[in-house]
Amino acid sequence: MKRFKLPQAATIAGIVVLSVIFIGQRILLNRSFSDKPIRIVVDRNVPLVSMIAGDEETIGKIKKGDTVDYLGVVAGTRHHPYGLLVQTKEGERGLLAAAEMGFPMMMENGSDSLPVKVKSLFREKGKNGAKGTLYYNIVSARGEKKKVHLDEVRPVLPDSLSKKRLDKEGDYYMTKAKFERLYIGHKLAENDARYRPAWLIDKTKKGFLAYYPNIEVIDSDGKIRNPIVAYGADSVAITYGFEDSHAYSNNRWIVKWMPLLGTIVDVDFFAAMIESSMRYNWIHSDDENYSAKAEIEWGDIPILSYVGLFFWIVLGLIWIFVGFTLVTLLMEAALYFRFTYYHLPDNIVAILFAVVAVVVTYIWTALMAVWGCLWLFLPVIPFAGYCAYLYSVRMLSTAPHTRCPDCKRMETIEFHSRTFQREYDEWRPESKAISSHTERWKTWTDVTTKWSDGSTTHRREDERNHSRTTTQYADYSVLYHVRLYHRNYYCPECGYKEYMPEEELTELQRHYKGQHTSVTES
Repeated sequence: MKRFKLPQAATIAGIVVLSVIFIGQRILLNRSFSDKPIRIVVDRNVPLVSMIAGDEETIGKIKKGDTVDYLGVVAGTRHHPYGLLVQTKEGERGLLAAAEMGFPMMMENGSDSLPVKVKSLFREKGKNGAKGTLYYNIVSARGEKKKVHLDEVRPVLPDSLSKKRLDKEGDYYMTKAKFERLYIGHKLAENDARYRPAWLIDKTKKGFLAYYPNIEVIDSDGKIRNPIVAYGADSVAITYGFEDSHAYSNNRWIVKWMPLLGTIVDVDFFAAMIESSMRYNWIHSDDENYSAKAEIEWGDIPILSYVGLFFWIVLGLIWIFVGFTLVTLLMEAALYFRFTYYHLPDNIVAILFAVVAVVVTYIWTALMAVWGCLWLFLPVIPFAGYCAYLYSVRMLSTAPHTRCPDCKRMETIEFHSRTFQREYDEWRPESKAISSHTERWKTWTDVTTKWSDGSTTHRREDERNHSRTTTQYADYSVLYHVRLYHRNYYCPECGYKEYMPEEELTELQRHYKGQHTSVTES
């Protein structure tokens, strides 16, 4: 028996890339806070604040000596300060601003290698009653006073705290209908453990208010929003609303009108393809040596960092634009396991591949539209799916067959012999190009416009390029001696035989019949 032959290199590479990305995503994925949160004792009075839409509203007060569970560090944005996400004994969750906690604060861009002092947090007046931008008033180590955005300074945290970095982009997607079905009428603890936990839990007079920045809900208008759920005193979800200030709509109309998009996203397996980790657990924290970052030169970075970055970008682009469409390569690899499509001839297998290619490409386009890939680049996905399909069917219905029609083994059919069939003489017409000439010209319509001041202007409209190619052919009648053969092939595994016709031509005579001209225009 012949040894088993593997699929060709491109198929193997595609499967490996898909596997590496998918497995890597699963390894790096984290859907929750730390299983064993660090318990810290606060050494000063600190307000527990909300993070919704940049409101600095105080939702609680942590007193000196209070113990809280540390859930992770949250990077500062223009809307909220860099801080520690914590949970109190009463079950409230909120942010403790790092500047309020007394940690040394540094400039984020490394422009100052010395700590800065945060004096106060203030909000500028907005226009037409809108909320203005939040700022820090800081004093540099040299005594310079500055006004900076909240994301322009960051704390120097001990490694035990800094390595637990939370990512507000660690999202899970679903439709409004699925969210209502799974969350409303269910308890807070149950919802907290479902896909992503709430980052804010605020006690109210009637119960609790929970904010889920990692749950991305597709609204009826095609925009994607984060939910805020109201719970009763029994911790059961009663109603919900949306935090609208950060709703995004890169592909609003596609998300709203694309058929079956919601059905696709609501399948957990498909949603898992575009979910991201809630924690930066793969990044090594070096915040304790943050001041050294400003002194690092590009030339000091090891070449392996560039290589790693390159592959990270390449794999990311493959995942975005190719991703699930590589399933067709998995199907092609299955051809080498003869019983996978044992009862299907090549033409039916090709149709099956085409159906699967269309389905997986459509699914991936829908998922990437929801994920936020700009609509301008979405057509790359169908193109990648089409290329993957063409590659996957290249070994089907070939002549001679690559896949044995009888035993369905791949690449077993071999050339065996060539047998003579018959010979005869035959006159055949033949033409040969002897000259060719191309003319090119333009046509347009002259438009004259007369203006009220008596002046006139001239312009060209409907300007077009034309060409005419004239080719001269010499015509012959050629007498050939034709010898016909059969190239015989067989499968040593099952004995299947087939042949391909072949002819050998020997020119005996050639008679000149004249010339003719062919003209093509465009």
